[in-house]
Amino acid sequence: MSKEQKNLKRPSTALEEQFEFGPVAKWRNGTNQKVLGSEIVVNEASNIVGNVNNPTCMEFTIRSDEVLSFGPNSRFKVKGKFEVKKTAVGEWEACVPADASNVVVMPNWWEILMKDFEIWHGNNKIASSDDGRFVSQYLNTFRYCFMNEEQKKLLCPEKCHPGNGVPTKVGDQGWDNVNTGSEWHLYAKELFKESASVQFTWTPLDSQPFYQFCNYLQEAQKIFPMPLLDRLLIRVNFNDKQNIFWTKDYPAPDHIPEYRFRLTDFRVVTERLRLNKAFQASLFKSPKIWHYPGVTKFIQSELVPNGSTMFKCVLQRIAMPEGLFIFCLPKDVSTGNYSYKKKTNTFVFQKHNIERITMAINNEVFYMTEPNIGTIRDPIIENKIFYDMLHNPPFGMKTNQKLITLDTVHNAFESTPYPMVYVNLTNFGSTSRIVPYVNNGSAINTDQDLEISMTFTQDRSATDMHYFVCFYYTDTNLVLEMKKKGEVNFSFPYKKIF
Repeated sequence: MSKEQKNLKRPSTALEEQFEFGPVAKWRNGTNQKVLGSEIVVNEASNIVGNVNNPTCMEFTIRSDEVLSFGPNSRFKVKGKFEVKKTAVGEWEACVPADASNVVVMPNWWEILMKDFEIWHGNNKIASSDDGRFVSQYLNTFRYCFMNEEQKKLLCPEKCHPGNGVPTKVGDQGWDNVNTGSEWHLYAKELFKESASVQFTWTPLDSQPFYQFCNYLQEAQKIFPMPLLDRLLIRVNFNDKQNIFWTKDYPAPDHIPEYRFRLTDFRVVTERLRLNKAFQASLFKSPKIWHYPGVTKFIQSELVPNGSTMFKCVLQRIAMPEGLFIFCLPKDVSTGNYSYKKKTNTFVFQKHNIERITMAINNEVFYMTEPNIGTIRDPIIENKIFYDMLHNPPFGMKTNQKLITLDTVHNAFESTPYPMVYVNLTNFGSTSRIVPYVNNGSAINTDQDLEISMTFTQDRSATDMHYFVCFYYTDTNLVLEMKKKGEVNFSFPYKKIF
């Protein structure tokens, strides 16, 4: 018998395990605990611009001599009321459930109310992504829709949470005011309660340090060493007008009721950790580089001429992304002038009419044959997209697998409220990148121009729409280099490409 065989332990049976006893827990050595306790701190706004119930800007200043923990106890607290003014000279009054037949509130309405969400450390903005204004909110609506159920429960625990107010269906089953069994009517019951306010907690997606990793609480979120940092300034800029309401047609000369969301309380809650003094001293003793995991996104807007059969764009000098996500929105969205009153259908993204896309780096195309990952409407590639949405979905998000079917991905997701193009640029089960057909892999070693050509269906390109090309990375999106107190440096691995 070999030595290895002699060292093999025979597995215990259930009969034998009753004679085995575990070790005694050693939890009484309290002086060696790293964390001695924590405090929940409610931070009021340090500055409000405009009316306190309808602000244009709110700022929060966070200072602390303790490290901050950004687990589930650090998030924003929102409270308010939906109100209606039925006549031109009438008073504002609380909405009631019956109002759901007269008005529809835009999906993901809370984020749509915002121009910007910014976090500053001193004079440096903590922002790894470049989403542009007004657009990422629509992308987040898609993510809330297809998010894994456990994820959604962590992020949106309240029934009235705006992340729960997103459609999964089109037509009268989705965001429709006529059908009383529609998804809108089910959600409106949580918004329009005459005797109760709308209260929910909010964690901004992909915003360090509140949201880390690809999925919220995917792993233990990393602390922020506030004793070594300057103050954190959180600034929320709101839209000038609340263009989040669609109202049904009223015959002239009837007055069209006005609706609003009146904000009554908005705070940021943080958890501060009381550390063992010896551990804290060793934690900050020597210079360190801390890598914070998260998603980096860049959204490039493309104005495609109406009725085009083809269109080419270039993503200049980028590191090879993990995937491409292409969608359409009305032109007015990116300028901030879009009003939900203009809505004519129950889609969130609008139909893009893209038949296929081709990609190249330095004129080296990715594929020489069809079907390939760019022929998005081919049945074989639809199967691939189906499995990608299950096992390697965009932005590294965990998806709700009940919503992912072959019918969902058919014809570029046109049966859902989110027509879009998803191209996974990684190999199955890996984050290694796909490279051009004749390239030996060197194309991904340095930043390169990624050329994308869109070929449209016989319906041609959508009319009066902006096309948005989003590309992303799911590893480290924030680096904190600590030198000594007062000398820290934030950097963003992919931000240099813009």
